[in-house]
Amino acid sequence: MTGSQLSHVAMEMGIILLSNGAETYRVEESMQRICFALGAREAEIFVVPSTIIITITMPNEIPLTLTRRIHSRKTDLHKVADMNHLSRQICYESLSYDELISEIDRINAIPSYSYLLHLLAFAFIAQMFTLFFGGNFLDSCLGFIIGLGIKLQMDVMGRLETNSFFINIVGGIIASTVAVIAAGLGLTANMNTIIIGSIMTLVPGLVITNSIRDIIAGDYLSGLTKGVEALLIGSAIATGVAVPLSLLRPFWGG
Repeated sequence: MTGSQLSHVAMEMGIILLSNGAETYRVEESMQRICFALGAREAEIFVVPSTIIITITMPNEIPLTLTRRIHSRKTDLHKVADMNHLSRQICYESLSYDELISEIDRINAIPSYSYLLHLLAFAFIAQMFTLFFGGNFLDSCLGFIIGLGIKLQMDVMGRLETNSFFINIVGGIIASTVAVIAAGLGLTANMNTIIIGSIMTLVPGLVITNSIRDIIAGDYLSGLTKGVEALLIGSAIATGVAVPLSLLRPFWGG
């Protein structure tokens, strides 16, 4: 396998790992192991949440550097698990370049869950967290409705390529507005519980977890970057929730 082919394989695997929710250290370690398993003499990989840089040196070849920018990220741990399995397989089996590219394309093309399932997942998450924080059945039904609204809003704004900061602001506004109106109409006495349970669909749990794990692993730049991202998302959610609470306060008598 040539240096350009090896770098292409490693880079494509790294992109799929990073863009689907893998930790920085996992991406770097997997790419490095792949490079050595496929015959590289030296391999240096630098990964941050939005960029991957790889430099490899093959025997009797000059060093080759490849850089790729990550423009969008999501959470699909099934693809991360499949890529981890493939990286281990590479270390123990001899696979050709065409076989590797074919397998990478197959994993990348694996469809996510259906849109209806995503929609119901958001709704049930909001509903169950509302119950978890002490709401009653009617409160949980309101949480279910808010969860549906937040998911639909995120998809519409996502298609318009809206910044995630504003997406989370609008999500917070939806959760707070519905809860305030429900309280004003006398449908619930647990407005705060509904709001807290509903915005759990927006909380960046994976980002926070990966930030802490990256910092512990010594990847301070990536860890701090993800930490700032989580802080900004939290600020956006809080801002969105605060706006209806302030503007609609006379409606619910607060």
